[in-house]
Amino acid sequence: MRMKLTREQKVADRYLRLYDMIESRLDSSLVGLERAESAQSSITGSIEAMGFGGAKEDKMLKALARIEDAVSDIESLSRDLSASFLQIERFVSSIQRIDSQAGKVVRLTYINRLSAKEIAETDDFRCSKKTVYELLKRGLDVGFELLAKGESK
Repeated sequence: MRMKLTREQKVADRYLRLYDMIESRLDSSLVGLERAESAQSSITGSIEAMGFGGAKEDKMLKALARIEDAVSDIESLSRDLSASFLQIERFVSSIQRIDSQAGKVVRLTYINRLSAKEIAETDDFRCSKKTVYELLKRGLDVGFELLAKGESK
């Protein structure tokens, strides 16, 4: 079942997905670091086998620069991810203070990343997916109201 959201609910949904976006960028940076380290290992093995040469030395310097850039990106994104998580955590807690059940569904959806089916099967809910969707929409409505008031931080 595809959930249809109002324009306001979509605004709150995009805000809550900010955490996912930063985490995805961090994952991409980790992949970049793995590739750079792999290139460095390959070049190091070649250099040791053949002795230092101009082209191999240049490749090594480029690989080391890629590693340094990837590590710098990862450090920056880690700080961003931590700050984003705290911001989203506070926001979801605000939703829960206003509407406990809807806030709990928002938390399970955006922070714990459970599907509607998984949420419906938890001990806290034991309900239909439709009920989960209704609670999620209600939570997004509360979230939009908080964003409109400027209470997202």
